[in-house]
Amino acid sequence: MHGCVWRTGVSQLTSSMRAAAVATTAQRQKDVLSKLHKALEGTQSRRINQLFAHTHTQRHSRFSASTIMNSLRKELDLMVYDIIGFDLDGTLLRYDLFEMSMLIYDALKQYLVENKNYPPELLEQKLDMDFLQKGLMLDGSRGNILKLSNEASILRASHGTRRLSDEEIVAIYGNERRWDVATAFCNDPLSTWNGPASNQMRTLLDYFDMPSAMVFAQAVDIVDKDEGGGGRRDYKVWPDLLDALMHNYTRDNFANDQSLYFKAMRAEPQRYVLPSSGKLLEWLQQLRAMGKKTFLLTGSNIDFANLTATHALGPDWQHQFDFIGTYAKKPGFFTQQRPFLRVDEEAKQELPGSEISLQTDLQAGHIYSQGNWHQLHQTMAKLLGKDASNARALYFGDNIIQDIYTPVKHRDFDTVAIAEELFLLEQSDYQFRSVLNSKFWDSYFISGNTPTIWSGFIANYAQLCVSSMDQIAQKSPQERFICTNVNGFYPAPPEQLEYSNLTSSWHGGNVGA
Repeated sequence: MHGCVWRTGVSQLTSSMRAAAVATTAQRQKDVLSKLHKALEGTQSRRINQLFAHTHTQRHSRFSASTIMNSLRKELDLMVYDIIGFDLDGTLLRYDLFEMSMLIYDALKQYLVENKNYPPELLEQKLDMDFLQKGLMLDGSRGNILKLSNEASILRASHGTRRLSDEEIVAIYGNERRWDVATAFCNDPLSTWNGPASNQMRTLLDYFDMPSAMVFAQAVDIVDKDEGGGGRRDYKVWPDLLDALMHNYTRDNFANDQSLYFKAMRAEPQRYVLPSSGKLLEWLQQLRAMGKKTFLLTGSNIDFANLTATHALGPDWQHQFDFIGTYAKKPGFFTQQRPFLRVDEEAKQELPGSEISLQTDLQAGHIYSQGNWHQLHQTMAKLLGKDASNARALYFGDNIIQDIYTPVKHRDFDTVAIAEELFLLEQSDYQFRSVLNSKFWDSYFISGNTPTIWSGFIANYAQLCVSSMDQIAQKSPQERFICTNVNGFYPAPPEQLEYSNLTSSWHGGNVGA
């Protein structure tokens, strides 16, 4: 852990030194260090020594030049990147969170009643928007829902829809308020992605998952009522709810109308998908005009991605990107070597048996399915006339584990987190305040004076965190984004975080060997 390195203030350095720090070779770093020694004396000089000594211990330095020169803040300079990628859902396009939450909530309930023999009473339950929050964790066997701190302790919890007292949390999870599965997730999220842990828990990482908490809680309440009280340790609600989620989002169900969710989306996309701004579309075009290679990478299958992207980005959405990857199966896209498959771009479907050799370059202007980062990165680097190790990449996404943590932790590029919850701080008239401003769970970023697990991941793995892509598109790609804080919240962090114990052990900012 190297969070202490961030605490040395060197903001008084001159612009010429800032430019010098962009150097990436060991010899150039020595030159920069010499200049820093002349500018700074005593403690600050020794701290700079420690910082550069740390960068030489790794094959790739994980500190960007801007991070080194601004140890009390983070900043983003798009011009230092050769490749810029984007998630689709929740990033380049936004949803009407009220309508979307209602749709998913109703579809999940109906599946449980029709296919898992839950009583019709479940259909009579109402959606309490105040109970919803992105990032909650389900403790499936106990019927509990948990909100975690940045150190994996349990900040708040409910059994079904009933909030648990502090005494009850301690009685269930011990004085440290910890669950071993949650701790494992906090330490290494991918270790719990599959296998036994995934059968016990689910972390509700995005707005597609968020309504699951309400359905889970109300189903637990019904089970307790039918059995004369709570206290079980073997609730089966989570496996049933997982089946409902799989049915809701399985790609085969888009075309066959078996999913109520997909059926509603196809019938009225304009009800659920918000049009992206003209400013954002113009900004995407500017990136390519400046020679950046751009890619779209989404977990959605091509047919659903085409539906939503057409409504948000326009009928020519495909021409905004050099490469498009669908059904990407993140986070595995970044960690495994799955082959790409070709897509029938007219029929909007993956072509079975069309696997592309891992040694084959992809073709710009085409849509692919599945695949892996290594091959995509190599292809784009060749188009840029660069070795892949020198082709710097940046990715924008809203799923903190799939889009932010995994690319930085397991691959060699930087990320920007999109957290629509920041709108609650920026706009008093934010249209989905009733959906995201939970009093039951407190802020997505902090509870009391304790940062949440998501604030911790953002601070440690995101170059910046912004409320939407529109905030980025307000500036020319040539303008830098400069934070006022070390944790990357732009333009400023939630007020409570400024007085919390949130510290950054920065993992981002690859500048090469």
